[in-house]
Amino acid sequence: MGNHGFNGARASPFIFPPMDKTASVKAFIRDAGAAIVSVQFVKADSTLRKLQFNPLDSCEIKGTGYALKKPGIVRCRDFTIARNKGQGAWRSFDCERVVSIKSNGKELVF
Repeated sequence: MGNHGFNGARASPFIFPPMDKTASVKAFIRDAGAAIVSVQFVKADSTLRKLQFNPLDSCEIKGTGYALKKPGIVRCRDFTIARNKGQGAWRSFDCERVVSIKSNGKELVF
């Protein structure tokens, strides 16, 4: 019995390769569904920024944006800015610069 293959040889367990940071962050956001996601990241100018967004929010999207050249960039609508100012709340962040991300009582820290 045990962990043996068809020919009686001991089978080695299949180990899934670890996800890279971008894949981990995007999977976390996808799994959050419509729950609020809070992300903390380092901006290009080296300052720390925090924003909160609903991953399924698509307000204001009219096709006027530009195509992203880097696959690790996530566009979102910061709902704190949206609530206070209405429009102009779209932000983006680079998954590779994420420090932590929280939603549904779960948190990933990098």
